[in-house]
Amino acid sequence: MSQVNVNPPGGGGYYRDDGTAAGVNLLAVVLVIAVLIAIAVVAWGATAGHWFGSTTGNQPGTTVNVSAPARTAPSPGGGITSPAPSR
Repeated sequence: MSQVNVNPPGGGGYYRDDGTAAGVNLLAVVLVIAVLIAIAVVAWGATAGHWFGSTTGNQPGTTVNVSAPARTAPSPGGGITSPAPSR
């Protein structure tokens, strides 16, 4: 019987390059954070900035006059009522 050696002579050992894996992981984290920030900005702009609302509202340069209702005289009792008599 004969034997066949399938391992290379010298036993060179196992080589692993962790630098590339760290770079790819950092890139993945940065991309996930960027996407989350983009989603947050669009969500904020859609609700607070009205980016996706209709354009029939106030246009730039439009003046809106708001008048407060006229003040009325207070009631003679000053708004204080006495409690109901107890039985």
